[in-house]
Amino acid sequence: MLDFRKLSADYQQALLRQVVPFWLNHSRDEQCGGYFDFLTSDGQVIEGDKIVTLQAQQVWAFTWLYNTFDGQPAWLDHAYKGATFLSEFAHDEKLNSYEQLDRRGRPVAPAANVVASCSAVMAYAQLHRATDDDGWAMLAKQVFSGLFRQWETTHTELAQTIGGYRQLRHLGEPVLLLKTLLEIRPLLDEESWHEKIESVLHVLLREFLDRRTGILREYMLPDGSFINTPEGRRLNVGLTFQAANFLLDLCAESGNRKLAMQVASWCIRMSEVAWNELSGGLNQYADMKGQPLIFPDWNQRWAWVQVEALSALTKSYFQTHHPECPKWIKRIHDFTFQYFTDPKLSGWHLVIGQQNQPLLPAKAIATTGCFSLIRCLAETAQTLTRCAQLQPAGRHSRLFDDLPKGDQFPATDFNNQKTNK
Repeated sequence: MLDFRKLSADYQQALLRQVVPFWLNHSRDEQCGGYFDFLTSDGQVIEGDKIVTLQAQQVWAFTWLYNTFDGQPAWLDHAYKGATFLSEFAHDEKLNSYEQLDRRGRPVAPAANVVASCSAVMAYAQLHRATDDDGWAMLAKQVFSGLFRQWETTHTELAQTIGGYRQLRHLGEPVLLLKTLLEIRPLLDEESWHEKIESVLHVLLREFLDRRTGILREYMLPDGSFINTPEGRRLNVGLTFQAANFLLDLCAESGNRKLAMQVASWCIRMSEVAWNELSGGLNQYADMKGQPLIFPDWNQRWAWVQVEALSALTKSYFQTHHPECPKWIKRIHDFTFQYFTDPKLSGWHLVIGQQNQPLLPAKAIATTGCFSLIRCLAETAQTLTRCAQLQPAGRHSRLFDDLPKGDQFPATDFNNQKTNK
């Protein structure tokens, strides 16, 4: 049996004594505003541009901590400084988000999708909750309106495209859209919110979900069909667990036990497929057909992947009591806390190689900030505390009672699928 109280204390300590201090002490750009997105292992700044998604996600993370833990004013102050920079420089005159800015906030690259705008909306919505300033609510709604319209238009245009070169859709967009809808729900009317959540769930659970294997694909063709290439077969382990986390958050609000059971099964299946039998930990990629992977970094173990898995597995256990969850929680927890924590310095190592040694002399890079670490450590601590209190999964009014009946969510049974090892 897992000692839920002790495990919860481990996560709280890691969050408040290791991870949060690293970002509070090192990431803020006092001269130009916003945050530094490139930091060495000891927190020194590596000169570079500012990634709008990472800037916004750091604002969200510290505002969410403040709101969730009745937190310290320093957390909100840290978030507010980043939000001021974000609102001033991250958007064009139509409130479309840029992808990248230079240190002073001048645009460097346009956004190729709605991920940056989603992250900004999440940040502004949390700030409204923390400050009750209607200005942040208005900004969140305005940016959201544009991004959702852009996503729907692009989705429709791609689906209608016939001929021409191959175009692929990526799982990251609908996953972050789902999280954005959960964040902005208090600012939208219920009918509009239900319509939009149904649209995103359809894409995730009808298009990206592979019916034969019951697993979320990272890439697919615009019409939702499978593409038998290394990229088309690739499973993005961390992104799959992140999707599971956000879907389980939705299940906690809606009381949709059927979906929660399906998601819990995905988590167990992905743990089995991605576990590195040689060195431990979850690899970052797997092949859905069990074919050899051609990506040189496929078996690297990233901290954000491990903590996304831990958060999803603990939520799965709390909501469904799946008997396999405790085994995988313990296995991934033991590996994560042995190799990713830094006994000498604050912050966590980003990525571990096959010899279980850090691969990069950095703790913040352009693709990985504090979003998963802060959110997942905090969520896991909270969920483990609930498990220790033996609280049953929450029951609320059913979200999907008003949606079309029938097979709304495809049945999934990973136990009947062959494990790809």
